[in-house]
Amino acid sequence: MRHSLLLCILIFTCQFAGVAQAPPPSKLFPLSPSAFMNELRDISGKNGIDCGTISDSKPENSVAACGQKAFEEGKPFFLAYLDRAKTYLSSGYGIAGDETGKVFVVTYRFFPPFPAVVTSRSKVTDDSHTQISECVQPVKLETTSDGMLACIIPVNQDESDKAAHQIPVETSICAVLQNPAAWNNKLVRIRGHYSGNFEYSSLSSDDCDESLWFEYAGGEGPPSLAAHVGGGAMPGAEDADGKLILPIPITLVRDSKFEQFEKQVEAMAKADNDSYKKNPNKFVDHCVTATFTGRVDTVSSEIHQFHKTHPNNRSDFSGFGQMGSYDGQFVLQRVDSDSVMGACKN
Repeated sequence: MRHSLLLCILIFTCQFAGVAQAPPPSKLFPLSPSAFMNELRDISGKNGIDCGTISDSKPENSVAACGQKAFEEGKPFFLAYLDRAKTYLSSGYGIAGDETGKVFVVTYRFFPPFPAVVTSRSKVTDDSHTQISECVQPVKLETTSDGMLACIIPVNQDESDKAAHQIPVETSICAVLQNPAAWNNKLVRIRGHYSGNFEYSSLSSDDCDESLWFEYAGGEGPPSLAAHVGGGAMPGAEDADGKLILPIPITLVRDSKFEQFEKQVEAMAKADNDSYKKNPNKFVDHCVTATFTGRVDTVSSEIHQFHKTHPNNRSDFSGFGQMGSYDGQFVLQRVDSDSVMGACKN
């Protein structure tokens, strides 16, 4: 990815500042393809150029090229990439430009329900299944590697440079979880218990109930983690104008303490497996405890509040980690202490 640009295309990858509210949990809301297209037409106006509607699995370059040309010529336009069920949409992604030069991204999902967020540049419709977001100025469009047209979020390079030169701050997992937004894109030194299996990887504390998703710098995970379905939250922050402040660049330090941590994680996985085989009804979780330095990435305070008031809606893909179930993640830069494996406290 180029450091000066960030594509914003998936349904939950644009989380803007200035959030006004998070709506209540949405119900299933089937939307027809024609209704979705009408929302795009309404934005572009009566003179909007219809650049086409196509499956999101087989996008044609001609659709994106039409939208790009219309935008460059200052003409209103609209286009859409759809995933159709029989008579309704499973999901929809569209872009529409109006006669003033503003461009909007329209996203729709039938399932699962998710907290579409109202912001200073977006609104929600269709029982919170559709989000209409204005692209950040100055607007720039680009075609993704998948052939879909997308808005580019401009980067605030000065603030990104400042963030990149942070010194680690001592904090706790509970402090981060209590006010996630305050710790977003911060470099911290933190002590916690790592636990996980083939699809989960978390960092917890004895002093609070929730946990952070845990991964290595570079996107990999500890040896106990085999695969997971990630959420839509993205690292980095934004300024008052919606421009991107790039995530703090960190590199994983693979030294002797890191090697010891991985050996303890492998021992943890074996201990978990042996415990389950011995007595599935009295399964004992094991953890690896250490002090770590790394970057914290979090969701907005509004999404965090939504999850606190609607705890049954955590797996809504709006956060980090498995199914977006975590309001924050810790990205490991280095292991700062010896690692100790033991039974987790319940």
